[in-house]
This record gives sequence, C-alpha cells and structure tokens, in this order.
Amino acid sequence: MGTAVWALISFIAIVLFWAIFTKRNIGEAMILGFVVTLVFSGSQAFELFLPSLMKGLTHSVVFASLAFIFMAQLINYTGLIGRIIQILNSLIGRLPGGAAYVNTFGSGLFALVAGSGSGIAATTGSITIPWMERSGWRKEHAASIVAGNSGFGSIIPPNSTMFIMLGFTPVAATVGQGDLFIALYIAGLYALIHRVVVVFIMTKKYNIQSVHPNLIQPIGKSFSEGWTSLLIFLGIILPLIIHFGPLAKWYASVESVGETAMNAMSFIVWVPVFMIIFTLIVGRNHLPKGKSQWVKFFEDTAPSYYVIGPVLIFTFATSAVLNEIGLTEQLQTLMMSFAVPKWLMIAIVGIIITLVATPLATTATIATIGLASFGALTAVGVDPLLAVVTIMMFGATEGSTPTSGPIYVATGMARVGPEKTYVPLLIYYTIPLMIISWLIGMGIIPIPL
Repeated sequence: MGTAVWALISFIAIVLFWAIFTKRNIGEAMILGFVVTLVFSGSQAFELFLPSLMKGLTHSVVFASLAFIFMAQLINYTGLIGRIIQILNSLIGRLPGGAAYVNTFGSGLFALVAGSGSGIAATTGSITIPWMERSGWRKEHAASIVAGNSGFGSIIPPNSTMFIMLGFTPVAATVGQGDLFIALYIAGLYALIHRVVVVFIMTKKYNIQSVHPNLIQPIGKSFSEGWTSLLIFLGIILPLIIHFGPLAKWYASVESVGETAMNAMSFIVWVPVFMIIFTLIVGRNHLPKGKSQWVKFFEDTAPSYYVIGPVLIFTFATSAVLNEIGLTEQLQTLMMSFAVPKWLMIAIVGIIITLVATPLATTATIATIGLASFGALTAVGVDPLLAVVTIMMFGATEGSTPTSGPIYVATGMARVGPEKTYVPLLIYYTIPLMIISWLIGMGIIPIPL
C-alpha cells in the first residue's frame, strides 16, 4: 500500500479512537488527523500546510454549510416548521395512523431546511409523539418512527454529509453540485416511499387510529394561519429554476451573462442565502427583538458551529493533502488488486458505514470514511455520482442504529427506554434502508445520471 493509503488509515483510526474513547469534540480529532496526514507527506509537509489549510478555510462548501445552520436556527426560532406540521395534520391527520404520516412528511420537509437528524427528531417529535400516543401507538413504536424518520437529514439536501462529500477533491472533480442535488432529491423520494410503507404496515398491524379530532384544525384555519411558512421553500425552488431548465439556458445565451457567469455561480451557496432571506421575511414578526435578544440567540446557537466548522475545514484540508500525495490513484490500485465484485464491494462499504455510524454521527462518519468509500465504489465501476448517493443513503441509517443521537432524543420525548426501540428500528428502518442503498448502488433502483 502507498503512503497516502496509510495516511488515510491513520486518519480514520485517530478519528474513531478520539470519538469512541475520549468522548471529546470530533472537530479536535479532525485537526489531529490533519497534522498526522501532513507527517505522512514527509518533506512536503511544510509546503502543503498553508495551501491545504487555506483550501479548507476558503471552501465555498464551508460557507454554505454554516449558512444552512444559521438558517435552520432561524426557522426553529420563528416556529415556521410547527405551522407547516399543523397544515400537514389538517390534510392527513384523519387517516388511520395519521400522526405517524404527519411525522414522516414533516420530517422530510424539515430535512429540506435542516440536515440534523437529532434536530429533525426533536422538532417534529415534540409535536407528533403526543399525537401518536393518543392515536394508540405504543411509546416505543412512536419513538422508533420519529428516530427512523430523522434519517431524512442525511439524504435530502442540503445537509452536512453532502457538503463533506463535495469537499473531497476527487468527488468535486467528477460530481457536479447541481447534479448531486437532483439525484439526492430522487433518493429522498425513495426513502420517503419506504417510510410511508413502514407506517402503513405498522398501522395495520397494531390497529392504529387517526389523530384525535380535538387536535386537528380545519384545513382552512391551519392554512390561513400558516400558509406563509411554505414560502421558505422558495429559497430552494428559485435557485433550482435559475440553474436548471429553460431559464438557465436563456441566461447562458444572454451575452451580458453567458455560460462563464452561470458556471461561476455556486448553487449550494445561493440556496441558503435565498432561504435566509425568505425566513427573515416570513418570520419577521417572530425574530429576536432588540440587541439583548439577538445576543441571546447567537449565544444559544453558537455551539452548533463548534463541531461542524472544524470538521468541514480540516476534512477538506486533509483531503487536499491526501490528493497531493496521490491517494486517489493509490486507493484505486489497491481496490482493483482485491478483485472484489461490484455487488460485494457495495455491500462491504454499506456494512462498514453502518457500523461506523453507530458510535459516530453521520457527519463524522462521512468525514472519516467517505473518501475511502468513494474510492472503493468507483474502483469497481460505480458511477461517481451514484457512488456519492449510495454512500449518503448508507449513512442515513444513523437515526435507526443503536446508540445514535436521534434515538435518545425520540425516546426521551416518548419517556421510554432506548433499548425498546432497537429491534423495531432494525427491522423497519436499518435493514430495509441498507437494501435500498445497495440496490441504488447496483443501478437496480434508478437514479437518473
């Protein structure tokens, strides 16, 4: 094995050790991993240090990810998601098992604006778990549905795992940002269908009723009170319209704009900018008032940046070092030497990602082994775009694997022991999602490329 491969193995080992045994901030592990990677570069270490660090600090993905965190905090603070969930409840709450359907669709919508699994579980679960319990759901099943649905945060863009994958140099060279967005929306649709089927099966099996009528507002009332909250999704729709389809072609044909200007516009940068603007407009009456409230808001939300900031910066910096010392070529040579068939390699990558995501969050998992997984899949002939989608789908098992954060969030709200959710989660969420991910990697479930 080449030096770059050993550097990657050392990086992974350091991050896993730091996360499992020291229980400290995973960002610290990324910094340490970056330093160790530089050591493996030998005489190039001092030459690579500053340029690699600057790539991490100035990467557009870092800005986009931090902007999304700020946007998600604003949406939470203004209560916009709660109003959207009320509209969903008016629409589908009267169905048998309606509260679980509301949580499923609400989690999917919230994933569009916040990629945190624990955040999705906390936000949607705080509203729908009491509804589910009054509908006849057992506590452990209500908690399982909320935790399982939190996995949307690692599939539906935008999210931190997507940003990390796009930050890896080999990925950025072969996968377009806009193409990945569209592919992940399609994968998210498959994940949504799977979760709707899960709720349908459990509803029939346990004879669950609809949401209690006292908890359902008339659709006219919920829509009149909360329709403006739906406008935040224009922050995603407008950049999509501008970057894809006839309008994008027209802009490219305009002499004063042209293809050069269109290509220079970063899709993942403009999405959070638009969404922040619409959130500020729609939620203006519920924003912090005065200097003291804004200071309190930033103090309360600051911890959200402590982990993801260093993780992104030093993941990209490490990726730059590994790329310079030849990781891509060495990794592909190594994988091809194993002569592992495509179907088996996809399965191995999926099992490893799922196991690593048990002690680590999905973000840390992808930051740790995402690059190696990408190299392994592309080496056996998986299309680069499809490889990223497959990796992120496997990573979305975080919310349904034992000891993951969303499980504790959901079971805490349902007042039930986490261990009671492990079997339902594995049966209904983890194993089916791994199968779906494998089918996507094999090209059996289509993702248009």
